[in-house]
Amino acid sequence: MINDEYAQGHLVPPFPQSAEDPFPIIQYADDTILVMQGCDTQLLHLKEILHRIAISTGLVVNYHKSCLLPINLSQEKAAQLASAFGCLIGTFPFTYLGLPMGLTKPQVKDYAPLICRIERRLSASSQFLSYAGHLQLVNSVLSSLPTYYMCSLKIPAAVIEIIDKHRNNCLWRGSDFRKNGYNLAAWNLVQRPKGKGGLGVINLSLQNETLLIKQLDKFYKKKRTCNGSNLSSKDITGRLSLILQEKKAPSGGRIS
Repeated sequence: MINDEYAQGHLVPPFPQSAEDPFPIIQYADDTILVMQGCDTQLLHLKEILHRIAISTGLVVNYHKSCLLPINLSQEKAAQLASAFGCLIGTFPFTYLGLPMGLTKPQVKDYAPLICRIERRLSASSQFLSYAGHLQLVNSVLSSLPTYYMCSLKIPAAVIEIIDKHRNNCLWRGSDFRKNGYNLAAWNLVQRPKGKGGLGVINLSLQNETLLIKQLDKFYKKKRTCNGSNLSSKDITGRLSLILQEKKAPSGGRIS
């Protein structure tokens, strides 16, 4: 319905694009991101569209969970648009599907949820495991937790260093970081394949680059994955994120 309104000229994207391109919208299940102009008319028209969708399908957008993310808008203008739409004003970076999204590259502090998840996985019961059990825990649990992030983001070296520190401590000391003792093998040796004398622990830096290259290959070959699913339950309330950007004229000035 959004693309139909766009084709009829009722919705205008905030940046120039081809008429064949769809309206800038990202949707997965009940989480939706719309990139729109910072305009009262466009925003009220969108709210009317969402109201018609709610009447026809019974799926209602939860405006209390929705947020407006202004780009190049004054605080007064953003507050006016948020009041008209009935949602809150968000800030960058924000979280979408568990990933930090912003106008710049994510900083180390934006990966704090990932590091906290890894720390919580360091169960106290690991002190009863043998070295083989520690190795299995590192390979099957701690090394797999960052995979979702690495498929979309280039993780900073500082974050990988922190994760490797936890994996190294888990391998040789279990959950007790204060336990004295030396590592039985250097970390670069531990990350070698078992056929080359290592323990087969995944090198996160190489895996991150490999997963990103795989994504580039998908885009290059125009292989699109499924970005949405049908909602069968009428009790599901969606969350909407609006990214409003003020449209700029070709000369660099802003169009009012």
